[in-house]
Amino acid sequence: MKLNNYAFNQIRNKNDVKKFTEFLRHQTTAEYGGYQIFDGTRSHLLHNPEELAEFIYFLTIHQKKCKLKKYLEVGYSTGINNTILNKFFNFKQIVAVDNFSADISSDSLLANLRRKNLTLVCGNSDSKRVLNTVKDYGKFDLIFVDGSHEYKDVKKDLENYSKLLSKDGILAVHDIHGIEYPGVNKAWKKFKKNNKFTFKEIVNKKYYFICGIGLAFN
Repeated sequence: MKLNNYAFNQIRNKNDVKKFTEFLRHQTTAEYGGYQIFDGTRSHLLHNPEELAEFIYFLTIHQKKCKLKKYLEVGYSTGINNTILNKFFNFKQIVAVDNFSADISSDSLLANLRRKNLTLVCGNSDSKRVLNTVKDYGKFDLIFVDGSHEYKDVKKDLENYSKLLSKDGILAVHDIHGIEYPGVNKAWKKFKKNNKFTFKEIVNKKYYFICGIGLAFN
C-alpha cells in the first residue's frame, strides 16, 4: 500500500511534477534553485529541481514502452541522484562508474550505497578495464552520463556507452547547457549531429547554475 503523501510515489501528471520539484528544492542549494546555503560538505543534490522532476516524469511515461530494469550511471559522485531514481523505478540492477576524484561527502556516499542492487566500478570511465567490466553486464535500459565534464572525456563516454543501450533504452546527459562546462555542450552537439536517435532537452535557465539534461532514444 502506497501513502499519498510519500515523496517517491509515481509522478503521474504535471501536478505531481510540481509537488516533487518542491520536495527537491529542500535538498538543493540556492544556486540550483533550492533552499539550502552551500556549507562546503557537498552533500546536497547537484541538479536543478525542476529539470530532475521533469526528467523523472518523462521516464515514467517512457516506462510504459520499455520497463526500466537495468541502469548504468557514469559519474556516481555521492549517489544522491542514483538513490532518487532508484526510489521511483526500483531497478533490478544498477552499475555505476566513478573515479572519485572530485570532492564529495563521505557520509553521503556511504548512505547512498545502501539498499540497492548496486555494482560500483571504480576507475576512469574510458579505461579498458572499466569498459570491459561494464560490458559484461549487457545492455541497459537507462544510461545517465555525468562524469568528467571535459570535451574529450564526454565525447568518449557518449561514444562508448551509447552502444550499451537496450533497444528502447534512454541515454541521458547532464549539464548540456552548463556555462562552467562548455565541453559537455560541445560533445552533446557533436553526438546529436553524428547519430540518428530521437533527441529531447530538458532545460531550465532561471537560476545561477544552469544545467540541462539531454536525452537520446530510439
